[in-house]
Amino acid sequence: MNFTDTIRKILASANGPLTPREIGDFIKKDFPEFYGTQSHIRNVNKGHYKDINHALLAQIYLTSKSARDFFCDRSSRPMKVSLRARKDGDQIRIPGPVKEPTNNTIYTRKKLDYPGKVQIILQNADTYHQAYYREENFGDPCLYFHQRALETRQSPKLVEHLEYIYAMLVAWGMNRLGKGGPKMKGFEEFSKSIVQLEEEIIKAQKFDYRDMNKEKWSVLEKIFMGIQIMATGTSLVGNSKVMHHMLPNIVPPIDRNYTLTFLHGNTNIFNDKGLEWQLMKEVITEFFIPVASDNEFQLRAGDWMRRNREFPWDTSIFKIVDNLVIGARK
Repeated sequence: MNFTDTIRKILASANGPLTPREIGDFIKKDFPEFYGTQSHIRNVNKGHYKDINHALLAQIYLTSKSARDFFCDRSSRPMKVSLRARKDGDQIRIPGPVKEPTNNTIYTRKKLDYPGKVQIILQNADTYHQAYYREENFGDPCLYFHQRALETRQSPKLVEHLEYIYAMLVAWGMNRLGKGGPKMKGFEEFSKSIVQLEEEIIKAQKFDYRDMNKEKWSVLEKIFMGIQIMATGTSLVGNSKVMHHMLPNIVPPIDRNYTLTFLHGNTNIFNDKGLEWQLMKEVITEFFIPVASDNEFQLRAGDWMRRNREFPWDTSIFKIVDNLVIGARK
Protein backbone atom coordinates (compact mmCIF):
# COMPACT_ATOMS: atom_id res chain seq x y z
CA MET A 1 0.00 0.00 0.00
CA ASN A 2 1.44 3.35 -1.05
CA PHE A 3 1.08 6.74 0.65
CA THR A 4 -2.00 7.78 -1.36
CA ASP A 5 -3.79 4.52 -0.59
CA THR A 6 -2.93 4.99 3.07
CA ILE A 7 -4.67 8.37 3.12
CA ARG A 8 -7.64 6.81 1.30
CA LYS A 9 -7.87 4.14 3.97
CA ILE A 10 -7.75 6.75 6.74
CA LEU A 11 -10.44 8.89 5.10
CA ALA A 12 -12.66 5.89 4.36
CA SER A 13 -12.56 4.87 8.02
CA ALA A 14 -13.17 8.37 9.37
CA ASN A 15 -16.52 9.65 10.54
CA GLY A 16 -16.12 12.83 8.52
CA PRO A 17 -13.59 15.09 6.77
CA LEU A 18 -10.13 15.38 8.32
CA THR A 19 -7.58 18.17 8.35
CA PRO A 20 -4.09 17.33 7.02
CA ARG A 21 -2.77 17.47 10.59
CA GLU A 22 -5.39 14.94 11.74
CA ILE A 23 -4.43 12.68 8.83
CA GLY A 24 -0.81 13.03 9.93
CA ASP A 25 -1.73 11.95 13.46
CA PHE A 26 -3.34 8.78 12.09
CA ILE A 27 -0.26 8.09 9.95
CA LYS A 28 2.11 8.48 12.89
CA LYS A 29 -0.06 6.20 15.03
CA ASP A 30 -1.20 3.51 12.61
CA PHE A 31 1.21 3.71 9.66
CA PRO A 32 4.60 4.67 11.13
CA GLU A 33 6.43 3.41 8.04
CA PHE A 34 5.30 6.60 6.26
CA TYR A 35 6.60 8.90 8.99
CA GLY A 36 10.25 9.98 9.13
CA THR A 37 11.07 8.51 5.74
CA GLN A 38 14.37 9.08 3.99
CA SER A 39 12.66 11.70 1.85
CA HIS A 40 11.41 13.52 4.95
CA ILE A 41 14.85 13.46 6.54
CA ARG A 42 16.57 14.61 3.35
CA ASN A 43 14.21 17.58 2.92
CA VAL A 44 14.61 18.61 6.56
CA ASN A 45 18.41 18.43 6.25
CA LYS A 46 18.23 20.62 3.14
CA GLY A 47 16.26 23.20 5.09
CA HIS A 48 13.03 22.78 3.08
CA TYR A 49 11.06 22.02 6.22
CA LYS A 50 11.52 22.85 9.88
CA ASP A 51 11.14 19.27 11.09
CA ILE A 52 9.79 15.82 10.19
CA ASN A 53 6.22 16.79 11.13
CA HIS A 54 6.23 19.64 8.62
CA ALA A 55 7.73 17.38 5.94
CA LEU A 56 4.93 14.86 6.49
CA LEU A 57 2.32 17.63 6.47
CA ALA A 58 3.62 18.95 3.14
CA GLN A 59 3.42 15.47 1.62
CA ILE A 60 -0.18 15.13 2.82
CA TYR A 61 -1.14 18.49 1.31
CA LEU A 62 0.48 17.56 -2.03
CA THR A 63 -1.12 14.11 -2.16
CA SER A 64 -4.54 15.37 -1.11
CA LYS A 65 -4.55 17.94 -3.87
CA SER A 66 -3.19 15.70 -6.64
CA ALA A 67 -5.55 12.72 -6.26
CA ARG A 68 -8.84 13.31 -8.07
CA ASP A 69 -10.88 11.20 -5.64
CA PHE A 70 -9.94 13.50 -2.73
CA PHE A 71 -12.10 16.53 -2.05
CA CYS A 72 -10.32 19.45 -0.37
CA ASP A 73 -12.70 21.87 1.31
CA ARG A 74 -10.83 25.19 1.47
CA SER A 75 -13.75 27.14 2.92
CA SER A 76 -12.27 26.48 6.36
CA ARG A 77 -8.75 26.82 7.70
CA PRO A 78 -7.03 24.48 7.78
CA MET A 79 -8.70 22.79 4.82
CA LYS A 80 -10.55 19.51 5.34
CA VAL A 81 -10.09 16.44 3.17
CA SER A 82 -12.63 13.76 2.35
CA LEU A 83 -13.23 11.13 -0.30
CA ARG A 84 -15.12 12.36 -3.32
CA ALA A 85 -18.06 10.42 -4.73
CA ARG A 86 -16.98 8.91 -8.07
CA LYS A 87 -19.08 8.08 -11.10
CA ASP A 88 -19.07 4.56 -12.56
CA GLY A 89 -21.22 4.54 -15.67
CA ASP A 90 -24.62 5.77 -14.51
CA GLN A 91 -24.08 4.87 -10.87
CA ILE A 92 -22.55 6.96 -8.13
CA ARG A 93 -20.54 4.91 -5.67
CA ILE A 94 -19.46 6.46 -2.42
CA PRO A 95 -16.56 4.80 -0.61
CA GLY A 96 -17.38 3.50 2.84
CA PRO A 97 -15.09 2.27 5.64
CA VAL A 98 -12.95 -0.39 3.97
CA LYS A 99 -9.57 -1.87 4.71
CA GLU A 100 -8.40 -1.73 1.12
CA PRO A 101 -9.81 -0.29 -2.13
CA THR A 102 -12.29 -2.79 -3.59
CA ASN A 103 -13.97 -3.30 -6.94
CA ASN A 104 -16.90 -1.27 -5.62
CA THR A 105 -14.75 1.80 -5.12
CA ILE A 106 -13.28 3.58 -8.11
CA TYR A 107 -10.16 5.68 -7.73
CA THR A 108 -8.77 7.82 -10.51
CA ARG A 109 -5.51 9.70 -10.21
CA LYS A 110 -5.25 12.89 -12.21
CA LYS A 111 -2.49 12.68 -14.78
CA LEU A 112 -1.21 15.88 -16.33
CA ASP A 113 -0.89 15.64 -20.10
CA TYR A 114 2.46 17.34 -20.57
CA PRO A 115 3.25 15.47 -23.84
CA GLY A 116 -0.09 16.62 -25.26
CA LYS A 117 0.64 20.24 -24.31
CA VAL A 118 4.08 19.97 -25.90
CA GLN A 119 2.52 18.83 -29.18
CA ILE A 120 -0.09 21.61 -29.08
CA ILE A 121 2.67 24.22 -28.85
CA LEU A 122 4.84 22.61 -31.54
CA GLN A 123 1.96 22.16 -33.98
CA ASN A 124 0.62 25.70 -33.52
CA ALA A 125 3.86 27.61 -32.96
CA ASP A 126 3.41 30.05 -35.86
CA THR A 127 -0.22 30.76 -35.00
CA TYR A 128 0.50 31.35 -31.31
CA HIS A 129 3.54 33.48 -32.14
CA GLN A 130 1.43 35.71 -34.38
CA ALA A 131 -1.29 35.91 -31.72
CA TYR A 132 1.24 36.91 -29.07
CA TYR A 133 2.62 39.82 -31.08
CA ARG A 134 -0.80 40.83 -32.38
CA GLU A 135 -2.28 41.04 -28.89
CA GLU A 136 0.81 41.88 -26.85
CA ASN A 137 -0.03 44.90 -24.73
CA PHE A 138 2.92 45.16 -22.36
CA GLY A 139 4.21 48.72 -22.36
CA ASP A 140 7.75 49.87 -22.93
CA PRO A 141 8.76 49.72 -19.21
CA CYS A 142 8.02 45.98 -19.13
CA LEU A 143 10.17 45.29 -22.18
CA TYR A 144 12.89 47.80 -21.25
CA PHE A 145 13.55 46.39 -17.79
CA HIS A 146 13.28 42.83 -19.11
CA GLN A 147 15.98 43.50 -21.70
CA ARG A 148 18.22 45.45 -19.33
CA ALA A 149 18.01 42.75 -16.66
CA LEU A 150 19.08 40.13 -19.22
CA GLU A 151 21.85 42.29 -20.68
CA THR A 152 23.47 42.93 -17.27
CA ARG A 153 23.24 39.38 -15.89
CA GLN A 154 26.96 38.69 -16.41
CA SER A 155 28.06 42.21 -15.59
CA PRO A 156 30.51 42.75 -12.73
CA LYS A 157 28.08 45.40 -11.49
CA LEU A 158 25.83 43.01 -9.59
CA VAL A 159 23.85 45.75 -7.87
CA GLU A 160 22.89 47.30 -11.22
CA HIS A 161 21.71 43.91 -12.47
CA LEU A 162 19.60 43.36 -9.36
CA GLU A 163 18.12 46.84 -9.61
CA TYR A 164 16.94 46.08 -13.15
CA ILE A 165 15.44 42.76 -11.99
CA TYR A 166 13.71 44.53 -9.12
CA ALA A 167 12.28 47.16 -11.45
CA MET A 168 11.25 44.49 -13.94
CA LEU A 169 9.26 42.66 -11.26
CA VAL A 170 7.40 45.85 -10.37
CA ALA A 171 6.70 46.53 -14.07
CA TRP A 172 5.45 42.95 -14.46
CA GLY A 173 2.90 43.41 -11.67
CA MET A 174 4.63 41.63 -8.80
CA ASN A 175 4.12 44.51 -6.35
CA ARG A 176 0.57 45.84 -6.50
CA LEU A 177 -0.62 48.80 -4.50
CA GLY A 178 -3.45 48.44 -2.03
CA LYS A 179 -4.48 45.63 0.28
CA GLY A 180 -4.79 42.87 -2.31
CA GLY A 181 -2.31 41.39 -4.77
CA PRO A 182 1.34 40.33 -4.45
CA LYS A 183 3.89 42.31 -2.48
CA MET A 184 7.68 42.27 -2.78
CA LYS A 185 10.25 42.43 -0.02
CA GLY A 186 12.60 45.39 0.29
CA PHE A 187 15.51 45.64 -2.14
CA GLU A 188 18.12 45.25 0.59
CA GLU A 189 16.75 41.90 1.72
CA PHE A 190 16.40 40.72 -1.89
CA SER A 191 19.93 41.76 -2.89
CA LYS A 192 21.43 40.23 0.24
CA SER A 193 19.86 36.87 -0.56
CA ILE A 194 21.27 36.98 -4.11
CA VAL A 195 24.79 37.96 -3.00
CA GLN A 196 24.88 34.80 -0.88
CA LEU A 197 24.04 32.77 -3.99
CA GLU A 198 26.47 34.45 -6.37
CA GLU A 199 28.79 31.43 -6.68
CA GLU A 200 25.89 29.11 -7.57
CA ILE A 201 24.42 31.62 -10.02
CA ILE A 202 27.72 32.00 -11.88
CA LYS A 203 27.97 28.21 -12.11
CA ALA A 204 24.37 27.86 -13.31
CA GLN A 205 24.82 30.47 -16.04
CA LYS A 206 26.88 27.86 -17.90
CA PHE A 207 24.14 25.22 -17.78
CA ASP A 208 22.52 23.97 -20.98
CA TYR A 209 18.94 22.68 -20.85
CA ARG A 210 19.99 19.78 -23.08
CA ASP A 211 22.60 18.58 -20.61
CA MET A 212 21.06 18.68 -17.15
CA ASN A 213 21.85 16.19 -14.41
CA LYS A 214 21.16 15.67 -10.71
CA GLU A 215 24.06 17.87 -9.61
CA LYS A 216 22.96 20.77 -11.81
CA TRP A 217 19.37 20.53 -10.64
CA SER A 218 20.67 20.62 -7.08
CA VAL A 219 22.42 23.93 -7.83
CA LEU A 220 19.22 25.39 -9.25
CA GLU A 221 17.28 24.15 -6.23
CA LYS A 222 19.67 25.92 -3.87
CA ILE A 223 19.24 29.16 -5.83
CA PHE A 224 15.44 28.86 -5.83
CA MET A 225 15.29 28.11 -2.11
CA GLY A 226 17.64 30.97 -1.28
CA ILE A 227 15.96 33.81 -3.18
CA GLN A 228 14.03 36.19 -0.94
CA ILE A 229 11.81 38.40 -3.06
CA MET A 230 8.10 37.89 -2.31
CA ALA A 231 6.66 39.20 0.95
CA THR A 232 3.23 37.69 0.38
CA GLY A 233 1.83 34.47 -0.99
CA THR A 234 3.84 31.89 -2.86
CA SER A 235 7.40 32.08 -4.22
CA LEU A 236 7.12 30.20 -7.53
CA VAL A 237 6.08 33.07 -9.80
CA GLY A 238 8.42 35.69 -8.33
CA ASN A 239 11.42 33.37 -7.98
CA SER A 240 11.06 31.96 -11.49
CA LYS A 241 11.00 35.48 -12.95
CA VAL A 242 14.11 36.41 -10.98
CA MET A 243 15.92 33.24 -12.05
CA HIS A 244 14.86 33.65 -15.68
CA HIS A 245 16.64 37.00 -15.84
CA MET A 246 19.78 35.45 -14.39
CA LEU A 247 19.55 32.05 -16.11
CA PRO A 248 17.35 32.50 -19.21
CA ASN A 249 18.65 29.33 -20.88
CA ILE A 250 17.39 26.97 -18.17
CA VAL A 251 14.65 28.75 -16.16
CA PRO A 252 11.53 30.24 -17.79
CA PRO A 253 9.27 32.84 -16.20
CA ILE A 254 6.27 30.98 -14.80
CA ASP A 255 2.89 32.65 -14.45
CA ARG A 256 -0.35 31.54 -12.84
CA ASN A 257 -2.76 32.86 -15.48
CA TYR A 258 -0.78 31.68 -18.48
CA THR A 259 1.69 28.87 -17.68
CA LEU A 260 -0.27 27.01 -15.00
CA THR A 261 -3.66 27.55 -16.61
CA PHE A 262 -2.35 26.22 -19.94
CA LEU A 263 -0.59 23.20 -18.40
CA HIS A 264 -2.80 22.34 -15.42
CA GLY A 265 -6.11 24.02 -16.12
CA ASN A 266 -5.94 26.00 -12.88
CA THR A 267 -3.80 28.57 -11.07
CA ASN A 268 -3.23 26.59 -7.87
CA ILE A 269 0.17 26.74 -6.16
CA PHE A 270 1.06 25.25 -2.79
CA ASN A 271 2.32 27.87 -0.37
CA ASP A 272 5.33 25.70 0.43
CA LYS A 273 8.72 26.54 -1.01
CA GLY A 274 9.91 22.94 -1.26
CA LEU A 275 6.80 21.88 -3.17
CA GLU A 276 6.98 25.01 -5.33
CA TRP A 277 10.53 24.08 -6.34
CA GLN A 278 9.34 20.59 -7.28
CA LEU A 279 6.56 22.11 -9.37
CA MET A 280 8.95 24.45 -11.18
CA LYS A 281 11.35 21.62 -11.95
CA GLU A 282 8.48 19.49 -13.23
CA VAL A 283 7.20 22.24 -15.53
CA ILE A 284 10.70 22.78 -16.93
CA THR A 285 11.58 19.12 -17.45
CA GLU A 286 8.18 17.93 -18.68
CA PHE A 287 7.20 20.88 -20.85
CA PHE A 288 9.78 23.60 -21.56
CA ILE A 289 12.73 21.31 -22.28
CA PRO A 290 10.78 18.95 -24.62
CA VAL A 291 9.48 21.91 -26.64
CA ALA A 292 12.88 23.61 -26.80
CA SER A 293 14.59 20.32 -27.76
CA ASP A 294 12.54 19.83 -30.91
CA ASN A 295 14.86 20.31 -33.90
CA GLU A 296 12.33 22.10 -36.10
CA PHE A 297 11.32 24.37 -33.25
CA GLN A 298 14.96 25.28 -32.59
CA LEU A 299 15.33 26.46 -36.19
CA ARG A 300 12.14 28.49 -36.01
CA ALA A 301 13.10 30.01 -32.64
CA GLY A 302 16.57 30.87 -33.89
CA ASP A 303 15.06 32.78 -36.80
CA TRP A 304 12.73 34.72 -34.49
CA MET A 305 15.57 35.63 -32.13
CA ARG A 306 17.66 36.95 -35.03
CA ARG A 307 14.76 39.24 -35.99
CA ASN A 308 14.88 40.96 -32.61
CA ARG A 309 13.64 44.31 -33.88
CA GLU A 310 10.50 42.66 -35.18
CA PHE A 311 10.15 40.27 -32.23
CA PRO A 312 11.78 42.04 -29.24
CA TRP A 313 10.30 39.68 -26.64
CA ASP A 314 11.97 36.61 -28.20
CA THR A 315 15.02 36.94 -25.97
CA SER A 316 15.72 33.22 -25.38
CA ILE A 317 14.29 29.90 -26.46
CA PHE A 318 12.50 29.44 -23.12
CA LYS A 319 11.02 32.95 -23.34
CA ILE A 320 9.75 32.09 -26.80
CA VAL A 321 7.99 29.02 -25.39
CA ASP A 322 6.51 31.28 -22.71
CA ASN A 323 5.38 33.72 -25.42
CA LEU A 324 3.65 30.90 -27.30
CA VAL A 325 1.80 29.83 -24.17
CA ILE A 326 0.57 33.42 -23.78
CA GLY A 327 -0.33 33.47 -27.48
CA ALA A 328 -2.33 30.26 -27.04
CA ARG A 329 -4.33 31.90 -24.26
CA LYS A 330 -4.87 35.02 -26.35
